[in-house]
Amino acid sequence: MTVLATWMLALAAFLITVILVLWRPGRIHEAIPALIGAFAMFVFGLVDRADVLQVGHVVWNSAMTIISTFVMASVLEGAGFFDWVGDRLLERAGGSGRRLFHLLLAFSACLTLFLNNDGSIFLGTPVILALLRRLRLPRQTEWAYLIAACLIASASSPPIGVSNMANLEAMTLVGISLNKHLHFVAFPAVLGLATCWAMLRFMLGRHLPERLDLANVETDWADPGAMHPHAVRHGVRGMPTDHRSTDHPPRSAPLRPRDWSRIDVRPARRSDPAFMWFAVGVVILVRLGFFVASAEGWPTYTVSVAGALLLLAVNLTRRVTDTRTVIMQAPWAILAFAFGMDLVVFGLRTAGLIGLTAHWLGNLTAGAPANAGVFPGLLTTGVSALLNNHPGLIIGALTLTEMGTLSSTMLYSAYAGVVLGADLGALVTPVGTLACLIWFHILAQHGRRYSWWEFLRITLVVIPVSLVIALGGLYLQTMLLLG
Repeated sequence: MTVLATWMLALAAFLITVILVLWRPGRIHEAIPALIGAFAMFVFGLVDRADVLQVGHVVWNSAMTIISTFVMASVLEGAGFFDWVGDRLLERAGGSGRRLFHLLLAFSACLTLFLNNDGSIFLGTPVILALLRRLRLPRQTEWAYLIAACLIASASSPPIGVSNMANLEAMTLVGISLNKHLHFVAFPAVLGLATCWAMLRFMLGRHLPERLDLANVETDWADPGAMHPHAVRHGVRGMPTDHRSTDHPPRSAPLRPRDWSRIDVRPARRSDPAFMWFAVGVVILVRLGFFVASAEGWPTYTVSVAGALLLLAVNLTRRVTDTRTVIMQAPWAILAFAFGMDLVVFGLRTAGLIGLTAHWLGNLTAGAPANAGVFPGLLTTGVSALLNNHPGLIIGALTLTEMGTLSSTMLYSAYAGVVLGADLGALVTPVGTLACLIWFHILAQHGRRYSWWEFLRITLVVIPVSLVIALGGLYLQTMLLLG
């Protein structure tokens, strides 16, 4: 087979896989086309046993970190933490619509920093929707709050590598520790996040009410005729599939392992404030433990799995929420999705396309080392915005491994640029992140239908400006480090 034919075959398999993952014909799970694409790459001889073992190692560490984090988030949810937060947000707003805007954005950012970006969307969006429903706000005002919270949730994932599964995989592939990630990514990422926050306030400010009408605010989260904010049904990976209002099943109700559509985000529970705050403390300690593990050279998943097991063990004794349901509703299928998608990208490397990209980037940065992070960031932004940031970030990470002439500082800066492009730049389109697609689905199931054009009218202005500021900060940081 000629080189050109190999390129065309690998590129066709990759594009078809990505299209099917985003399109999901027949509402198939994202893992299915990813695994089919990986099998095709294996049959074509573009991945081998060594690739399978390497991808398995990379995916196991990142996926188990995210799955165990999701388990901890589900325990928090079952303990009523997010209901409590919703009440506090409205209370702290003090009747100010603009203050509520900043509180909701801070809430979304904290969920991402302490959990992960998908969890922030999946658990935070229903809370925000319920709060807005209680306020009975106009459609455009609701949209301002919702899209701002969505974008900030995803834009908050770059600073801490464990807030995004693809970031964890990229760290492993490039060989960068969590502490190194924080050292090189945090400054430009915070600049980008602050810019995004300010731009959203500037663009959406005219839709925010000066004062909130609290006279007719609902006294309970349950809105007659509407869905409970957490009565969200979801599929294997966490993609909502059925949001119809329903009573929670009794604690003893059987739950068949294959009946995924009936798994509820919040199983039956009883109030236990002490356990709720214990769970919050465990989540915070786990987050701090990640950096200790990184310094000691331990896999990050050992810390999060230990935290999840501790919460599940204590929950068994206190019976605050149903442990079996919490375990079964965890997004186990992300193991299959990430495994398949990564193997498809590895097929591109075997075909020589990754090496070609690395050679091109090397030529661009050869005469200007300070640009080591800028060009990879722009390239990853383009790939991620068009084809989704999971394959985009893996492509970027593999490209860096092919650029063997980079110094350590240039490598770390290039890695930071790739992360910024995949986590921040990808938000310019709705298909750039799976979190945004999940968010649109949650809104539609809650009766809030907004078009992609409404999304693009905001992101085509906010995200490019935020990315330019972030990459500019990375450029200055690289110049200082290079002396």
